[in-house]
Amino acid sequence: MKTMKKLMAMLMMAGMVFAFPACGGDDDDEKIQDPNTNYDNVITEGQWSESGNKLIYTHSFASSEYQEKWIFTMTNGVCTAMEAQVTCGSDQIAEMVYQGYIQEPTEGVQVSRDGKVIIVKYVGEDTQPYIGLTKEEIKSLIDMTFGG
Repeated sequence: MKTMKKLMAMLMMAGMVFAFPACGGDDDDEKIQDPNTNYDNVITEGQWSESGNKLIYTHSFASSEYQEKWIFTMTNGVCTAMEAQVTCGSDQIAEMVYQGYIQEPTEGVQVSRDGKVIIVKYVGEDTQPYIGLTKEEIKSLIDMTFGG
């Protein structure tokens, strides 16, 4: 069961990395990204922080204003909830990404938008692979996925 949770977590993280590449900077045609880009080379080093009962991982893409923030709620040493906040380079891009979620909703995922920020809350049982994992297990999975 724990191995399955870890596998699902890795697959979800990989999906998140490639689900939002449209959240770039300005609309300058010269900055259109090559679809064959190796994202291992464009993700900046991630930062871990903690605030109260929250474990937070933040990273961005070097070539854009796009940033992802993963927020894990920890209770008694284990994860009890998770959400992602994606900051796009403009309100227009954020609206396009948000509309994509609205048009093709995912069961167990709640999506909202606040300006340039898309907030993705994982509320369905099948969408929460981090639930029950310790801080060390979460850090290990995220660092392994994003090369931390």
